Amino acid sequence: MAYIGTFPTSPGFQSVNFSMNTSTKRTQAASGRIIRATNSTTVFGGTLQFPPMTQAEFRPIQAFIAQTDGGLNEFDIVIPTVSESQATDIVTGQSIASIIDGRLFVDGAHSAGDTTINITTLPDSAGTALGDQVLLKAGDVVRFAGHTKVYMASTDINTDSAGGAVLNIKPGLVEALTDEEAITSTNVPFRMILNNDVQEFGYRTDELVEYEIDVIEAI
Repeated sequence: MAYIGTFPTSPGFQSVNFSMNTSTKRTQAASGRIIRATNSTTVFGGTLQFPPMTQAEFRPIQAFIAQTDGGLNEFDIVIPTVSESQATDIVTGQSIASIIDGRLFVDGAHSAGDTTINITTLPDSAGTALGDQVLLKAGDVVRFAGHTKVYMASTDINTDSAGGAVLNIKPGLVEALTDEEAITSTNVPFRMILNNDVQEFGYRTDELVEYEIDVIEAI
């Protein structure tokens, strides 16, 4: 298996069905009580549908799909809306993505399984700390540098006056974090594989093509 790059961004998806899959083992006792446990992480996935495409639009996508060899090879894909942060500047009300881009970092080492991550923000070019700001909204996703797993913020993330914050995530870390790892918080790429080995391409008589993909996170 291999990483083959970033999924084509054009012409973009028409609709997205996003999924979260956490395997839970259930055992029912004689008393009727259901005992529940899990030893796996949450895996994200979804069905991504394209609008009807021209041959020129579709053929690069078909060529990329050929490189996946079914579910063998993995790729990064940015999922519309899901990959975008919903946090806004508390003063202007505008998206905060451009303000915090390249300024979010892990503060200290964290172990696999941790769900509470200390983070810090670099000052801007003028030396101003990003204090008293909402960095992320609950439901936003993040990815740490050097890691392929994506995590979801389980609460709103607010900085203190010095630009520090606590990032609460689900699921817990699948691998440890080191100090000062960069954090991507908008246009977050998911590391995916195709969830089906058989791919069907809907070639229409009006020369347009219909296509959708089922993807699941590669852990």
